[in-house]
Amino acid sequence: MASRLRSEIAIFVIVFLILSPVLAVPENASVPGGVTVSAGAQKVPYTITLFIPSSHQVHSDQVKDQINGPNGEVIIATASGLSTFNGTWSTGHINRDNISQGLMDDYITAVEFDHQGNLWLGYSGGIQIYNGIYYQSIREQDLLGETRINDLQRWDNDMWVATGHAGIHRYRDGEWTWFQPMTKNGPGFYEIDSMALDSAGNSLVIATADEGLWIVHSSEDLVHFDQIAGKDEVFGRIQHVRRDPLGGVYFFNQTAIVHFDNVSGFTGILTTGDFTVEQIAINDIAAGSDGSLYVATDDGIYIWRDGAMYRNLNRFEGIGTSEIVRTVNVDAENRVWFSTQGYVGYYFDTSNSYEPIQIDLVTPTATPTPVIIVNDTRIQANRSVDAVILPSPTPVSVTNIFSQIADPILRAIDAVAQKFGVKFFSLMSARA
Repeated sequence: MASRLRSEIAIFVIVFLILSPVLAVPENASVPGGVTVSAGAQKVPYTITLFIPSSHQVHSDQVKDQINGPNGEVIIATASGLSTFNGTWSTGHINRDNISQGLMDDYITAVEFDHQGNLWLGYSGGIQIYNGIYYQSIREQDLLGETRINDLQRWDNDMWVATGHAGIHRYRDGEWTWFQPMTKNGPGFYEIDSMALDSAGNSLVIATADEGLWIVHSSEDLVHFDQIAGKDEVFGRIQHVRRDPLGGVYFFNQTAIVHFDNVSGFTGILTTGDFTVEQIAINDIAAGSDGSLYVATDDGIYIWRDGAMYRNLNRFEGIGTSEIVRTVNVDAENRVWFSTQGYVGYYFDTSNSYEPIQIDLVTPTATPTPVIIVNDTRIQANRSVDAVILPSPTPVSVTNIFSQIADPILRAIDAVAQKFGVKFFSLMSARA
């Protein structure tokens, strides 16, 4: 009987190790609704917390945008609603009966705070501005050249809005300005992929879908759009841009990452060949305030630090069942949020001691009546709308990973085996 039980338990262990979707099991699930994978007992200085999308927390693993709130909360725009995390989750959905009391649509394309603390939400059919009490909608093409919102970016007291194929708009003190593409003093592009603010150079950097890379050095009229890389140039074929908290911006595509600032220009950072010889794609990047670069790929998250690969996080480290990481963002607490198929989670390096990312604290106020400016003609809207060197990391050994995987599983099996009057650990020790 004991021999048969030993065989059954051994088979169960092998099958469990093969099929287990998350290969590290926590001793304590300290975050409500989440599972925290901690390797602290093995001296690996990080934790990973996973959330399975549901109606009571993050709505979807399809993360479209993410920002930090004025009180340290994390606000995530998804394809199925708005989720806010401040230790616990709160959620927002479409209100078909009264859009002033809920979202215009569950599919949110962009999210950003303005200088007064109002939350701006972009959709495929317009914008909502939430002042903490109610939502105000902007959906008319007399205000927006196109209602499809690609990106939102605050720059000082202004909000810059990338709208479909209609170029870019600016909202300032109740006035809308449309910088019409291919006109005098207008931008030489139609569709923006993404925007990022270079805080050191106080400039807005723009990556377009197929018309190169651009920069705006001053938001004061007359606004001038300067091309920094043409669509037929090497860097001009890179379509995505992200902010660097230390100054400048990062551009990236599926194979390479480059840095840009107003002093040094373009500097190559890395290619996927610096990580692996396998054919993988870069899906997203995020820069930390310590100089680290977090790269979401088809082979997990790679962390680039001090000019070298620092760590690779994949499903064996606990990011979920898929190696494909779609998005990555760094919040004000230096947690690195990511999304994969089936999970949204965050990684936290407990060995880091650098300062949190600073967030402007602002007080929400009412949104003034807007005015649109098209080719210097003002139209009053007919309604109110609204490189640091850190200590060397502790290496992750195969033994530590296996212990992290096996110990909780074996303890669980031992608890079940004791119901049969057999101590699993005793059997294994005797067998050894």
